[in-house]
Amino acid sequence: MALSLEDLRVFLSVAGAGSFGRGAARLHLSQPTVSERMARLERDLGRRLFLRTQRGVRLTPAGERLLPYAERCLALADEAVSAVRGEHNRPRLQVAMHSTFAPTVMPQVVDALAAQEVEVSSTDAHSDDVLRLLHDGLVDIGFVVPGPYPSTITVEPFLTDPMTCVAHPDHHLADRSSLHVADLAACAVACTVWGDGAERFLQLLRTTSIPSSRLHAVSPAETVASLARRGSHIGVLTRSTVMNDLATGTLIELPVADLPRWEITLALAYRTTDANTAHVQALRTALLMQHAAGSASSRPHRGQTAHDKRRTG
Repeated sequence: MALSLEDLRVFLSVAGAGSFGRGAARLHLSQPTVSERMARLERDLGRRLFLRTQRGVRLTPAGERLLPYAERCLALADEAVSAVRGEHNRPRLQVAMHSTFAPTVMPQVVDALAAQEVEVSSTDAHSDDVLRLLHDGLVDIGFVVPGPYPSTITVEPFLTDPMTCVAHPDHHLADRSSLHVADLAACAVACTVWGDGAERFLQLLRTTSIPSSRLHAVSPAETVASLARRGSHIGVLTRSTVMNDLATGTLIELPVADLPRWEITLALAYRTTDANTAHVQALRTALLMQHAAGSASSRPHRGQTAHDKRRTG
């Protein structure tokens, strides 16, 4: 079965608008056309994607699962068009990272490279795939969670991102001055599961006998934030993802006393042979120097030998 990019574009428009009519208007299509396309997409997938409400439509769990994939498919298609139609004489820089980190990191990358007049594009990939793409020369810069990596790659940690627990200001737990993980069991909880403390958090929740229907491991982190913003879920995710929400009061941080402390470390990755290139130097200055603080974790780590890699997993 082949999914139509146009059907996915319509799906995203309806999901974003919360209505078949408004989604159709955004794309300058008729509502019957949009309804027919979404019915066909649901038949092709064998799952219902939308639930009708008095105010419009909302995504089913299957629709929520499809959402990030649809976004990635269309982004890749748009990237392909840009690559084919782009200026041949303008240098391009391909960046790879997981979509969880993109909202935090990409603005910094674009700012750091602004003076170089390069065309920057981003690819969504997990850390292992980022390293493979770098090693194979398919991308120029990567951002990864540190781990084993080939000897051809340099990995430099620059950001430590703690996890936090958030909720909509109108959530019934929002006015509590003190909470415990057990208090979350009465709510729907969405969380990211990266980092050493994630399993401990899930274990604590499961000891409360929280129904599986109320506990959702979700990626990327922005999806967790979206669920928290609409008030349907407590969100446990990287703090950088919701910094603006916390600053504006769209979300509030819950005082969960026994929330396990864990954090995600993010690192800049590049081919060691590119260390002296202008783009690597610009990014190292912008990202690393401001986070150095003399700590061992922020100093460069050269690629591991094959022996090191086997020893660390």
